[in-house]
Amino acid sequence: MTLLLLVLLVLPAGPVAAQQTHIDAFRERVRDVPGLPVDRVQLEVNSSVRLERISAVSADAQGNLYVLHRPTTGDPVVVLDPTGHFLRSWGEGMYAIPHGIRVDPGGHVWTVDSNTSKVYEFSALGEILREIQVAVPTEGAEFCGATDIAFGGDDHVFVADGYCNGRVIEFDASGRQIREWGSRGTGPNQFVVPHGVAVGPDGALYVGDRENGRLQRFTQTGQFLGLWTYAGQLFSVAFSPTRDLYISVSLGGDPEEAYVIQIDPATGEMIGKVEAFGHELAFSPDGSLIPSTVENELILFRPRG
Repeated sequence: MTLLLLVLLVLPAGPVAAQQTHIDAFRERVRDVPGLPVDRVQLEVNSSVRLERISAVSADAQGNLYVLHRPTTGDPVVVLDPTGHFLRSWGEGMYAIPHGIRVDPGGHVWTVDSNTSKVYEFSALGEILREIQVAVPTEGAEFCGATDIAFGGDDHVFVADGYCNGRVIEFDASGRQIREWGSRGTGPNQFVVPHGVAVGPDGALYVGDRENGRLQRFTQTGQFLGLWTYAGQLFSVAFSPTRDLYISVSLGGDPEEAYVIQIDPATGEMIGKVEAFGHELAFSPDGSLIPSTVENELILFRPRG
């Protein structure tokens, strides 16, 4: 019995040990990736509204910031000008867990609730234009809904869904579901929490497969194009105004060891990094990176020069 116990103690912990080895190898790789030439800026918010647990930030063509946060009371959507001055807010009582926010090419504002799995479309002034209810398979689960949204051609939208369903859904301009693909798992075209989604300049759909630590690529009709595996948790994916590809990765679920990484869109290789946690990534028109942190500070990384 004693010998058996000793054997069990020295054997590696199977998948857990393999995952840690993978993270350690990635840690060595990312250490050699050069830092990006940016300055970290904590934006001073001139508002009576106190931002709490900022889940996502997006920007419109004028550089105004649309912040989705998780306040104890008050409006979850807060709009600021580029210098942090309050413009307007809305949404009190509409959300259970505010999760994602994006501004579409026409200036409309879209939000995603990861509890109710409701997707809302608003005008820039906060007038509600559309509500899409994405099916939630497990009643009573806190995080079980959709996570992010991206915009394709012909006013179609793609929803990453998300915490329980493990799929991508396409809706047309009227809000009617066109198609869906994906399931929960670790193979190609499978996800364990598709947490981020973006349409690239090549028209391909990029999906951040969070718990698998990888980025998958599809056509807009759901045809699998390939994947790149990183490590830890891959939270978000976004393209800059100069059409550069970025992802956010957290090693071991630790926000203190997290990176926003610029990726070569042809090879998936890492070519630059910022040491920061990014729950959802976005960019302002001047190229400033906005990696929402689920903390109370509004952080930007502005390109030097």
